[in-house]
Amino acid sequence: MFTFIAFAAGLVRGYSGFGFAMLMALGLMLRLPPAEAVPVALILDVACSVTLWPAALRVVHGRVLGRLLVGMLLAVPLGAWLLLWLPAHIMAPLVAVLCLCGGMLVLWRPSVATPVGQSMAWLAGLASGLATTMASAGGPPLMIYLLRSGLDARQLRGTAVLFFLASSGAALIGLGLAGVLNGALWRLALELALPALAGNLLGQWLHPRWQPLPLRVLVGGLLVLLSLGSLLRVLCV
Repeated sequence: MFTFIAFAAGLVRGYSGFGFAMLMALGLMLRLPPAEAVPVALILDVACSVTLWPAALRVVHGRVLGRLLVGMLLAVPLGAWLLLWLPAHIMAPLVAVLCLCGGMLVLWRPSVATPVGQSMAWLAGLASGLATTMASAGGPPLMIYLLRSGLDARQLRGTAVLFFLASSGAALIGLGLAGVLNGALWRLALELALPALAGNLLGQWLHPRWQPLPLRVLVGGLLVLLSLGSLLRVLCV
């Protein structure tokens, strides 16, 4: 089951540049507590992003990325502490609720689509960094900002790819310093790396060839469906 989840999450990441860690964590939490699922998802997220770096570096919006990273770095210590100390029965529904709210906000389109200024980027980075570290759910805060930032689709995707690489890497460092990582988690991540990378490569191949829906609809709809399923599972236990 974990193998299929890793492949599917990699497929989404390769196609959209977004969503791997959150989808992987939601899938792993079917069997594992959040304190184990989140680190494995983040390890795989960093590994899967390797093939996306070259294209992302050519189109990234450097100024927006820099401001996002400032906010993210401020959030990592608090997120690591929350993941370490909050019990699993609180963390699991919290992850699902964060993803659900984020998906609904991504889908929401205001009647007047006024672009959000670059000065707000650090707040988006702060929210995304906190959610990434404690729940691997940093995608919604970032995408809500980027989808309303005025960036074109290529810049948006490239900026998201590089931000998630930095955010997941910083979160792993914070979790390592907090003592959350161990050998068993690294072994599980290694077992799932190949299917995740295979899905990632397929997603990259599909992206320029098949785009049936706007990125906002695709990402938001996927978030809502997966988070609803996860939340229902938690509430029915």
